[in-house]
Amino acid sequence: MFHILDPPYTPERVAELFNLVHSELMGQSMDTLLQFLQRTNLSMPRLVSLMHIQRQQKATISSLSEHLNLTLATTSQMIDQLVQEGLVERYEAPHDRRQKLVSLTPLGEAVAAEARQIRLNEASRHLSRLPPDVLEQLGQALSAACREWQLVPKP
Repeated sequence: MFHILDPPYTPERVAELFNLVHSELMGQSMDTLLQFLQRTNLSMPRLVSLMHIQRQQKATISSLSEHLNLTLATTSQMIDQLVQEGLVERYEAPHDRRQKLVSLTPLGEAVAAEARQIRLNEASRHLSRLPPDVLEQLGQALSAACREWQLVPKP
């Protein structure tokens, strides 16, 4: 009988391992992230919206609605609040005036960047407890996956 940590490393087993590691790293930052949400008066869906818009650089309300699995009306109302708070701006799509796009304002960029940095700091703190050789192997494996999936620009 195989243990989850033992080869062969099929896509399904690697996905399970990745999920364990991801859950551990993200779980470490949850308390700090919840404090950040309280301080910035954000809910998790609002923060996820900001992070999604940041990754996409701009988004339609309907694509954001799909990403969040919320109704269009709920998403639109949330965007209204984010606009009022100066975190996002809404404007007409140049190719279709009926379609509305949203992008982050400089304040929205700063909030999203701070949330991202909180997660990275907590994950880094947790990863620093790994032995150097394990950290090196993990870094090499993740770098190879990023290159294969073209997740980062080529140097």
